[in-house]
Amino acid sequence: MPYATPRQTLIPGTPGMAGGFHLMVNGFAHAQNPGLSGFTIDNPGTTRTFDAGRTQPLVTDDWVMGYGREAHGWIEGLVMLNFEPATVGSSGYPELGQSGEGLWDAQHSHQFIHQVMVAFHPLAGTAGGAARMGQEGDFDLSLFAGQGSATIGPPIFMHRASNPGPSVPRKHHKGENPHETFPVLGAAFRVGATWIEASTFGARELTPADSRWVPHPAAPESFAARLRHIFAGALEGQVSAERLRDQGNGEPDESQLSASLYGWTRLRDWRLDGLADWAINIPDVGGGANANGALVELAARDPVLRNIFWARSELNQREEPATRGGGVSSPWLFETFGAEHVVTSSRRAGLQIGLYGEATYIHIPAALIGGVAPYYPTDSAVTLDVGLHLFGMWMLDGAGRRMDNMAM
Repeated sequence: MPYATPRQTLIPGTPGMAGGFHLMVNGFAHAQNPGLSGFTIDNPGTTRTFDAGRTQPLVTDDWVMGYGREAHGWIEGLVMLNFEPATVGSSGYPELGQSGEGLWDAQHSHQFIHQVMVAFHPLAGTAGGAARMGQEGDFDLSLFAGQGSATIGPPIFMHRASNPGPSVPRKHHKGENPHETFPVLGAAFRVGATWIEASTFGARELTPADSRWVPHPAAPESFAARLRHIFAGALEGQVSAERLRDQGNGEPDESQLSASLYGWTRLRDWRLDGLADWAINIPDVGGGANANGALVELAARDPVLRNIFWARSELNQREEPATRGGGVSSPWLFETFGAEHVVTSSRRAGLQIGLYGEATYIHIPAALIGGVAPYYPTDSAVTLDVGLHLFGMWMLDGAGRRMDNMAM
């Protein structure tokens, strides 16, 4: 897999493939036990409940993506379709400590039209701004629009090489969000290895009652800005901020700040990717408590890319549901370890299937233990997850000829 940089979402961003096309497929079929017997995950407005002590089959992170940029570098486009509306549904799937889009202890389905983005590069015709296959110019201006990601935070979890497992970080609604918003309009200006990015977007927060099959347009009254720089070709630092307005469904206006360092290197031909990330959510409502989230994650791939190992440590203050008294909790703790072995692959076909296992230790804040339902019955749980991972990638030049996409 060509992990040249940590950013695998190419709009707004880096680097382009002028004169090339990039296609990807992904999916996890797995069995998961949340590890908390005696607790039922039951969210208002959903059609299902989950026994948190029971193993159940899941199909998640099942998506296809296509990207292209014409040979002179003027125009690029990205389409990513996510099939979780069919395989996950409106009730989500269990993830203890997770919250977002009207769910608690469950991860919501992503939208079918996850990203549809188009960008115009007005400096591509200049000597310093010209781009070609595999190489960017000295500077670049990208004007982008569509359904996709606001300019905040590090690469979102489903697009970064340091997060190869199926579980979603519990803080991803802080400093990685919104990543499915319509419309998003913005610009990114790069000089050398420094980017200044800004966007305006609609920040409507969905609920389980909202269909994930169609976009949900909202007035672009929110905005975000990000500054990032790549040091020595191996470390990306970013700081960013966003202002969220008119989120709907009773959600207050709020601000978010994010800072992160993403590093990648090779050690004895192993590929290493790591991220340290912090974000804070600051609501406008009087007396509303701020909520922090932080994580450190690392992934290692062996020289032939058939064995992958990963770990993540995370602290997250969650905005608790009204049924548990509301407010912001003291930090939840999550420790995740996983590994995947590619059992079969085909360079000619561009497909591979891996067998993986993942375990997450979860420490629940003391204030949420005991009492009457739906409080948690104990202060810790261990989620176990095993399954198969399908991944495919094809890189084509401007004439549609396959390029070697298994090296690097």
